[in-house]
Amino acid sequence: MGANDVMQVKKADLVMWAKNGASTLPLVLKRADEVLPSEVIMKKIFVDDHSTDESREIAKEFGWTVYPNEKGGVGCGANTALRHVTSEDFISLEQDILLARNWFGKVSKHLEKEDVAVAQGWRFSDHPVLRKLDEFAFEKSNFNLNSIDNTMYKTKIVKSLGGFVEDIKYGAVDTHLRRRIENLGLRWIIDPTVISIHLRGGGLKEQMGRLYLYGLYAPWEEGQFIAETKTKRAIKIALLSPLRAFEIAVRKRCPQAMYYYPLMRFSFMKGALKRGV
Repeated sequence: MGANDVMQVKKADLVMWAKNGASTLPLVLKRADEVLPSEVIMKKIFVDDHSTDESREIAKEFGWTVYPNEKGGVGCGANTALRHVTSEDFISLEQDILLARNWFGKVSKHLEKEDVAVAQGWRFSDHPVLRKLDEFAFEKSNFNLNSIDNTMYKTKIVKSLGGFVEDIKYGAVDTHLRRRIENLGLRWIIDPTVISIHLRGGGLKEQMGRLYLYGLYAPWEEGQFIAETKTKRAIKIALLSPLRAFEIAVRKRCPQAMYYYPLMRFSFMKGALKRGV
């Protein structure tokens, strides 16, 4: 990306909500400084969710202004950050995402279109088995998996919607926002040519916990594009997961998928059943 490309892009604030991210933050924040042009980035807003490690100190060392996440959770953290955003566009980056080198040039270009409110790249895990599952899911979804961990937004539109859903502590904050964006007739772009790295130190256990929270919190309305959040569909997917696991194992040459994938899908079902809808 040349100097002229930078000049054409509006200024953007950079936000992050984090909790106990000291193990990944130095790598993530260093890469952000390398990938995101200093001419574009205005404020760097870090919202800390009661970390017990050195997350706050690390953020300050990299020039971020730190604010407390009073209520806790992703929804509140995102809204706390949003209250401090004053730029026309803003970027959200989560504590374990190592941005792709081509991230800014490609993602920011989508927001030049009037009907695009949000744009993002995608990310694959650095864990060898989870990466194969990520790749398979990405290919099967036709590159339509939304996230708010490496994402750029038009600030005015997000604020006009009241920001992020605050009563959700963890999973599905992204899904709720996308639904409201698309209800306005606007687009949420996912660029499949931009692949960042998800630093997944927790492996399978972390993934099971994450999918449990998605089952518990993801939207349930009719017509929602994640239809599997319905309890019956969650059960069906879990029961059929050994067959899908076999397909993944063969296609991605990953025998470990035979037990990784069913455990993850049953975790999602467990969350859905606890929700009880």
